[in-house]
Formats: sequence, C-alpha cells, structure tokens
Amino acid sequence: MYDYQCRICGNSLGNQPMTVREMMFNFHDEFIYFQCSACGCLQIAEPLHDLVKYYPIDRYYSYNPHIRAKNKFTNIVKRLVAYGYQKGFIPSRFPYIENSRLLFLKNVRTTSAILDVGCGTGEHLQQMRLWGFKNLTGIDPFIENDLSYPSGIKIYKQEICDHTGKYDLIMMHHSFEHMGKPLDVLKECYRLLVYNGHLMIRIPVSDCFAYRKYGVHWYQIDAPRHLYLHTTKSISILSDEAGFEIEKIEYDSGFSQFTISEEYSRRCISGSKDLKLSAKTKRLFQKQAKILNILHDGDQACFTLKKI
Repeated sequence: MYDYQCRICGNSLGNQPMTVREMMFNFHDEFIYFQCSACGCLQIAEPLHDLVKYYPIDRYYSYNPHIRAKNKFTNIVKRLVAYGYQKGFIPSRFPYIENSRLLFLKNVRTTSAILDVGCGTGEHLQQMRLWGFKNLTGIDPFIENDLSYPSGIKIYKQEICDHTGKYDLIMMHHSFEHMGKPLDVLKECYRLLVYNGHLMIRIPVSDCFAYRKYGVHWYQIDAPRHLYLHTTKSISILSDEAGFEIEKIEYDSGFSQFTISEEYSRRCISGSKDLKLSAKTKRLFQKQAKILNILHDGDQACFTLKKI
C-alpha cells in the first residue's frame, strides 16, 4: 500500500496517484507517481532501492558525454564573454551561447572553487575548463571509479554526505531530481559552501505548460529515474528549510518538451514509434519553447540559491 503523503511539505490531502511508464529505454515498466495538491511537487510514490537496470552504463547519457571541444572559436568567445561580464564590460542581457551565462555569477571567478554534484563523467566540468575555469571538482556515486583528468579536474565516486571541502559555487545539472532525500542534499550543499556562496540547480519543473498538456506522457517525468519533479513552490520550501534564499530563477526549456513528449504519447497510445516532424513544425516548437521560458512556463529552470 503506497503512502501518498508529500515528502516535501507533508500534505496528504487530495494527492491523486497516476501510473507512468519507463520510456527512455523502452522497458515500459509501470510506476506510481502522485502530485501534491499543496506544493505541486510530482513525486514517485515508492522509490526503488535498486536502479541499476535503469542507468545502463553503456547507454545512459551522463556516462557517455560528448564534449564539444572542436570549435575553438566558440570556446574563446565564451572566455571573453565570461571575462567581460565579470569585469562589468558586458551587461547581464548580452546574448550568450546556450547555458554559458548561467555560470557567470558576479562573485564567481575562473579561479573560484566549483563543485558539480551528480556530474557523471564530468561533461560540464570539462566544458568549463575549456572556458577558462581552473578549480573544478565533481562527485557522483554511480561512476565506476574516481576519475582524474590531465586538465586537473578530479571526480570522486562519492555521496555528497561523504565529501569535504569548501566551495564558492556548487552546481547540480539535472541531478537533483534523481536524489531521494532532497532536503538532506541541500543541507549538505549548505555545509560545503563558503559564506555567501551559491548553489545552482537545473531541474525539470512540473508547474509548466508541457505537463499540463501531456500529463503522464510528459517526457521529463522519466520514470523511475526522476524521483521528484519540483515546482517553484516546492523548491522555495526546501530552500527556506536548508537556510538558502532564492536569488534568481531562469527558465531554459527547449523544444524537446514537445517532440519527445509527442513521441512518448504516440508510443503509449498507438504503439507507433515513428514521429517525423517537418522543419516548419520544429521551428514552431522552438518558438513556443522560447515564449514559454519568457512566461516562466517552460518545463525546466535554473534556480540560483544563495547561502545566508
């Protein structure tokens, strides 16, 4: 018997269950999720103790990164933008290459100590090294062994509760939704941050147009890997309890919220696997994604939290 009490805010009233299938690897195993009627957090009813099957080393994307290091011009531009932004030469609304401005917080320098939690084999860290950041560390309990790169990046096979050190910036790029005890994780991040340090969390959010449109077929549910699909309200609750304040929220969803969700919907309903989209349809989805981000209704966001 499942307990449908929200593990974020404690509410147990009006939390209706739903059945969601695993779709990424076509297992089609079924799992019970429910959405809290109070804070809106969508969560798995009973997290699995053994998830090895659902994180295959040879197929799961975070273990097989594709570092786009060939475009040296792009990396040089990013370094210049980072330097100019930090020195005040470039305004905050300056056009930026995807995801890069999220790293350029005013109090973070290329020499700042940065930790990436749940980093896999370190794709983001390796890209940041190309941008000029020098003091980079990662932790991930699911990698096979500790990793040490010639560039100086070190990644430890470790849980956050076992890690020591002090950091100016801690990042979680689409790893927080995989963690079974989110409040404990935030408290550990608080412990590891220096005073006025920042925590940057990039996650899918369920208070979005895509979830309202596709429901259980919304691809970001990603059962059973995503244990929590947070809302701005549930993140606010956790932040307050852990001692953080939310400094900034930026929506960075893409058109996959439509293309993959459409594919999942068709596969579940009709069994069809073919989804051929015209160039016009893709452009429309891209435009819709940009509009939703402006309206704060996209399906993923970056939360910047400050230690206070």
